[in-house]
Amino acid sequence: MSETVSAIDQAQDRMARALDRAKAGEDRELAQRVRDRGERFARMLAGTIRLTRIHDMKNAAFDQPLAELESSLAALVEMLGMVQVVMVEDQVYVNDIRIRFDMESDVGGALCRAFGKHRVGGLYLHDGLSIPQLRALVTAVVGEPAEEKPRTAMQTLLESGGIQSIQLQPLFRFRTSGEEVKRVSRDVKQVYAVAAASVGRVWDDLASGRSLNPLPVRKAVTELVEMDDASQAREMVFSSRDRKTPPITRHAIQVATLAVMLGRELGLSEGQLSDLGVACCFHDAGYGADEDGFPPPFERHGSAGARLMLQQRGFHEARILRMLSCVQHHLPYAHSPRPSLFARIIKICDDYDTLTRWREGGPLEAPPYAVAKMYGARGTVYDPHLMQLFINRVGCFPPGSILELVDGRWVTVISGVRSPESFDKPMCLVVRTAEKTRPHRQIRVDLQEDDAGVRRVIKPG
Repeated sequence: MSETVSAIDQAQDRMARALDRAKAGEDRELAQRVRDRGERFARMLAGTIRLTRIHDMKNAAFDQPLAELESSLAALVEMLGMVQVVMVEDQVYVNDIRIRFDMESDVGGALCRAFGKHRVGGLYLHDGLSIPQLRALVTAVVGEPAEEKPRTAMQTLLESGGIQSIQLQPLFRFRTSGEEVKRVSRDVKQVYAVAAASVGRVWDDLASGRSLNPLPVRKAVTELVEMDDASQAREMVFSSRDRKTPPITRHAIQVATLAVMLGRELGLSEGQLSDLGVACCFHDAGYGADEDGFPPPFERHGSAGARLMLQQRGFHEARILRMLSCVQHHLPYAHSPRPSLFARIIKICDDYDTLTRWREGGPLEAPPYAVAKMYGARGTVYDPHLMQLFINRVGCFPPGSILELVDGRWVTVISGVRSPESFDKPMCLVVRTAEKTRPHRQIRVDLQEDDAGVRRVIKPG
């Protein structure tokens, strides 16, 4: 057993060192190769787009440029796995590494203008593209943008043409210090349905022996990242009550929702939140591995998940983060070496959902009691700083809690902490009147304004 633990620790150390080397500027050789190949790809793409000014796309003059474009993209995909091209303010970044062009070159500006008219600021490419697919991409870029939702229209056009490996990103800009990201209200049921379908496909792929495709999952996670606080709270409640979605799929979605919420409280960037959400969706992927016709036991599902991550092509920081999350998400905070940040976040969210999710006979703990139990293990099992941030966000009565008020009404909590004053006074919905009947209409109760106090916590069952 000690030899196994030692081997896992060594593997974790190797992955941690690889992650450190992956950071731009620390692995100069890798950064330079990305820079060289990224520059070639950007120049070829901009040149091919520029060529459309004098030739029709069906002209043989495009054959050689498209062949070189195909080759340059294939080299990037082979090296990186997933290629992230971001175009912002006349600059181009490939996997977070800035591509430098000659002073007289306008490659960055040309790409920003060509894609910007479609409200596209970046491309996430999860695989190479054939010459016909590249021709279709260039045709879409030089075409007139749709009047409404041009980025969505372009994405639909590409997918209808059989190009499934590109995810178009919204316009980027450099954010000023202290500027907050605008988040929006979402249709929780629709977002949840998309996430359930995407994560469900992960398990279908594992069952069929296919390699994991993070693209659909990343699209679903983007919706979670863009949710405002109220939508996130409703998502937590909806997921905790879900009895139709397969448990392992529902668990992955809820862990991702909680982790994105905690990551935002920590101050992670939008890109980091997206990577964190995808890692959450894959953290239990090891259970989909095959060991002589059976899934691996609990003790080995983490390392089995890391091996599945290794089957994805190329090298990319997000892939290393997913591997570390698979291996480390059950390790306690006090473990030496200390688990990675993503693993420590997932540990909190994973255990919270395990304690509070619906099962036959009800959850193991009501949300307030689960939070109290976990808080008692801060510093040993859980990262104390992250645990405090989690509680600051969900409050004394986390979303989904069922409370009996002093006046006899039963309510379910539908908000997290909205202000320091509302830590133990959330927004609620009445689920049972004082006369012990179901209300005929939706009745909201804001405990910050309502005089009714909390008599006790009800354990769902």
